[in-house]
Formats: sequence, structure tokens, C-alpha cells
Amino acid sequence: MTRRKKSRKPGPLAPTQKPRDSDSANNTPQGKRKGKGHKPGLRHSQAHVKVTENPEKATDDPRKGSRRKVTLISSPVNQTSELSPADELKLLEQDEQLQLLLERFEQGDELSTTEQAYLDKKSERYEQLAEQLGIELDDDWDEEEF
Repeated sequence: MTRRKKSRKPGPLAPTQKPRDSDSANNTPQGKRKGKGHKPGLRHSQAHVKVTENPEKATDDPRKGSRRKVTLISSPVNQTSELSPADELKLLEQDEQLQLLLERFEQGDELSTTEQAYLDKKSERYEQLAEQLGIELDDDWDEEEF
């Protein structure tokens, strides 16, 4: 019996192979592929890059929450409510903006809506405080005009 060499061809019982597409062969890039890692020498140059950047950004921790600034000083509105009526009355008497608006109002100048609202609010508060402290206001000037 003669010897037969092994053949790489599959026999009739082997599964069929998929045909090769000529398009997929054209899409593969020819040449060297770009590496996935860091550039060579990065561990030595990385420390130098951080030093040249803004030092505040280097100290920021990305794990912290909101970057919105928080006011540490309370608003002056809360301070007036904590004052006694006598102290608040003194503050109203010393308010320069209120005094200027009163002078303009007495001279007959027209006030803007915001100035008029400010004048009304402060004068109403002044009357309330005067009533609390038992101070009588001069209402005679209204009668004299007629």
C-alpha cells in the first residue's frame, strides 16, 4: 500500500467557510497602529507640567461638592430685627438716604417709584416705632396747609 500524505483540504463532511469580503480587507489600516498607553517619558515630564499650571487648580479636589461660593457674613436685614425699638428709631433718624429723600419730597421734587416706595416704607416703620415708644408725632403741619 502506498502512503498518502495528509491533506489540509476539508473533506465532504466539514462545515462550509464564510466567503471573504474584499471590502473588509480595504478598511484595515496599513502601517503602524497608534499605541494605547501613555507617551514614553511621561512619568518624568508629568511633574514638570503640574508645576507650570495654576497652583490653585492643582490643589482642588475633584471629589468635593459644589464650587459655588458660600457667604459667611449674615445679611444686615437680620440685624435690624434684633435691635430694640429705640435703637432702630435712632438708625432711621440717622439714615442719610432717607433724610435726602425727605428733603426732596418737602421741596416738591418728584421721586421715582423706587425712591417713593423706600420713603413710604421707612416713614411707616418710623411711625410704628414712635407709637411703640410713646413718642407723639407732629400732625399739625397737615392742618396748617389748608
